[in-house]
Amino acid sequence: MKIDLLTKFLPSSPKIAFTQIGAGDLVIFIHGIGGNKENWYQNMEVLSKKFNVVALDLRGYGESEDFLGPMNFSDVADDIQKLILYLGEKKCHVVGLSMGAQISLYFYEKYPDLTQSLVLCDAPLGFQDFTENEREKFIRLRRKPIEDGMDLTTMAINIADTLIGKKSNKLAYDQLVESMQKLHKETYLKAIDTFVKSEHYNIFPKLDIPVLVLVGELDNLTPVSMAKEICSKIDGSIFKIIPDAGHLSNIENPDEFNIAVLHFLSQI
Repeated sequence: MKIDLLTKFLPSSPKIAFTQIGAGDLVIFIHGIGGNKENWYQNMEVLSKKFNVVALDLRGYGESEDFLGPMNFSDVADDIQKLILYLGEKKCHVVGLSMGAQISLYFYEKYPDLTQSLVLCDAPLGFQDFTENEREKFIRLRRKPIEDGMDLTTMAINIADTLIGKKSNKLAYDQLVESMQKLHKETYLKAIDTFVKSEHYNIFPKLDIPVLVLVGELDNLTPVSMAKEICSKIDGSIFKIIPDAGHLSNIENPDEFNIAVLHFLSQI
């Protein structure tokens, strides 16, 4: 059963929506390119027994305000920094999934003194080995359904088929479709560009805080081999596979995900 949390707003520009539960050290959850803060509710319910947990809708997502110009991960890092200060906190643990992991890295690079640890979930290594033409082709193929007028539900169903590790996991499947139905189309198009052009791979070797690298056993988008390579670039990082999960490990197997994250955070 998904918990029901009151949405609060950071009085910034753009206005950022977030939910909060629990007490203790601050843990911030950052969703992926097709997500929103509700993706984390099964994780927040468990972690809130020991931590002050917060999930936000990134700018232009969910209940947060839209914004002018391109999606810039440095700007998103600023949004998170403002949220931490608004909450009266001085440090936080950051948990990011997929694009959220990219943003976590940008946040650490810009605000290392605020970052206590990172949990990188189903993280992309990066597109550094792609040529410029290959990057542009990747972007075009992912923008095309929206630009051609495909409705969000149809697109969500198509994407769910590629991301969910076990097609029989109806709960995860339905959550992903529901999440993508709430996308702001313009933000999604902006985010595709930024996701591909991100240079977060340069940040991996710079990390000198506790890092947990999590990956779904059945993740085809950012597979186990990629997660192992990321781990090899981060001195002292911890590697963990979430069984019976694809790219959305926190939704597909929340019990194992929560155990792994709680164990990691309890050692810090």
